[in-house]
Amino acid sequence: MQVTSRIRTLVTLPNANMEGVPIPYNQRILCPPHLEDYINPLPTHVNPLLHSPYFHPTAGFWLSCSDMVAQNVAIDLMDPSSHTQTYFPRAGPRYDVIFVPDDVSAAIVTCGGLCPGLNTVVRELVDALWYQYGVKRIHGICGGYRGFYSRDTMPLDPRIVDGWHRIGGSRLGTSRGGFDLEKIVDSIEHRGFNQIYIIGGDGTMRGAVAIYEEVKRRGLKASVVGIPKTVDNDVGIIDR
Repeated sequence: MQVTSRIRTLVTLPNANMEGVPIPYNQRILCPPHLEDYINPLPTHVNPLLHSPYFHPTAGFWLSCSDMVAQNVAIDLMDPSSHTQTYFPRAGPRYDVIFVPDDVSAAIVTCGGLCPGLNTVVRELVDALWYQYGVKRIHGICGGYRGFYSRDTMPLDPRIVDGWHRIGGSRLGTSRGGFDLEKIVDSIEHRGFNQIYIIGGDGTMRGAVAIYEEVKRRGLKASVVGIPKTVDNDVGIIDR
């Protein structure tokens, strides 16, 4: 099939799993880092959702690496400067995943100032990991970033977090400061966490990036996931 001149086969490859995806002319793709960036080969497994009693995957249920969301919905065809577009990978279920549920040890931490809905996010995250993906080892990090190295973890399951969405504050506790990169990643490595969910604002997200970079440097098979929250609206993009 002939491809029009406005489609070209690649500008900059964000990561390995984007190879071969055509990118429209004068466009770019921004992808989050991926374990494939530094672990190769990386075995994959069938997504547990395929066998979940809560889902019945149909055509279009699974997303691929070519499913994107555009940064700008509206452009001016008469203004060439508005034609440069940035795309982000769509969030959603992939058919292939890299973690087997029995091998997952997840950690959840809330950092920074209090924000409405913190406990709801933790509850929904625990329920999704437990019921949808079959993850049974879920740990709450108490007291913010410093909780990684200064306190015991709180075991989490759907029974424990039931009703948390009706409670204000943070049941895990939170704090500002206490970010010691070496101690945090030492704890992640020593405790065997391989999925780390970090809920916080702009400062917390900068810390999450630093944690990822150190995890990458050590070659650990651990995903670091930032979940943005803000009470003063200073985290970009989330309003889109």
